Amino acid sequence: MSYTPWPLSDEQHDILDLVRGFAHDTIRPAGRRVDEADTESPVDIFAAAARLGITDFMIPEEYGGGGFTDVFTQCLVQEQLCFGDPGIGNFVCSNGFFADPILALGTPEQKEEWLRPLTGADPKITALATTEPGSGSDSASIMTRADAVDGGYVLNGQKAWISNAGLADFYVVFAKTDSSRRSRGISAFLLPRETEGMEFGAPMKKMGQRAIVCREIFFSDAFVPTLGRLGEEGQGFYGLMRTFDISRVVLGAAALGTARAAFEYARDYARERTQFGTKIIDHQAVAFRLADMSSRIDAAWLQVLNAARMLDAGDAVDRQRMTAAAAMAKLNASETAMFCTWAAVQTLGGWGYSREHPVEQWMRDAKLEEIEEGTSDIMRLLISRNLG
Repeated sequence: MSYTPWPLSDEQHDILDLVRGFAHDTIRPAGRRVDEADTESPVDIFAAAARLGITDFMIPEEYGGGGFTDVFTQCLVQEQLCFGDPGIGNFVCSNGFFADPILALGTPEQKEEWLRPLTGADPKITALATTEPGSGSDSASIMTRADAVDGGYVLNGQKAWISNAGLADFYVVFAKTDSSRRSRGISAFLLPRETEGMEFGAPMKKMGQRAIVCREIFFSDAFVPTLGRLGEEGQGFYGLMRTFDISRVVLGAAALGTARAAFEYARDYARERTQFGTKIIDHQAVAFRLADMSSRIDAAWLQVLNAARMLDAGDAVDRQRMTAAAAMAKLNASETAMFCTWAAVQTLGGWGYSREHPVEQWMRDAKLEEIEEGTSDIMRLLISRNLG
């Protein structure tokens, strides 16, 4: 079981007990089925989570959500859900990533219109559209355009690797309103799925985390009314960077849920498996590998929780320090998840390579954490630029 060095409120204990049970009873048993389905999101599990209040726990109470808006609690919850299954855990809470730029840039009317439908027993599913075929970690280089016209904007361009695309009801789309200004020319827009001129590609075949289906999005003179713009023109990049600081820390927690699942599975297997007349956990090579797994998980978990506390402190913490802490948390947590899932496969040996056990899937799932929301190389670049 994961731990925190800080005391928790009764409400935090309650939500953790709820998600821990859901991860054990509903998410973990469905992991292999969802992985084998390949390009089918488990909307049945999303619906079950919604009925328990898990899909909207991070939405403010004034819009009908659970009110756990602090990043610290979101990390605690995400770690528990992804202990059940990485892809399903991230899918269940994907609306939080959509909500962040709206909370950062939206008007009270936009928050009411676009956040309240994400709450309750039958919530909408959402997507955040940033990445393009030629623009991944360099978000400022996006090419999708939003040209001003009477009453709004028309969008033209293409997005790639968009989680929940086609399935989602609501979209936040980032596009250039001024191509000459790089990051300062990026604006954010809110679009419903039925927007004319917005079309979706086929599901993309992925290595892991298949619960979240990705597609391309194509925009051909897709009209967005002025009221669908988030913030002022050119503020989109600010909203995106704020979203990244939060999402990187939460994804760090998700990665550590995967790491802990792999560690506990390997530990339990090593306590039962006998080779050369003794339990393999008594062989020093296996015992030391498990020790490394446990040590790295604990260290990365403390780093994630510290970064979450810094984000929750808001203006009391220097933004440069905050961005560096978020990047460090994501970097170390994702690489810890990759190491621990590899170590779990290694500990199980041939059985680890088999689909009889979940560790091979978790290793495939963990790789995404070193890539999404900025690769490990980009995290190191951010850290080096914000050394203080």
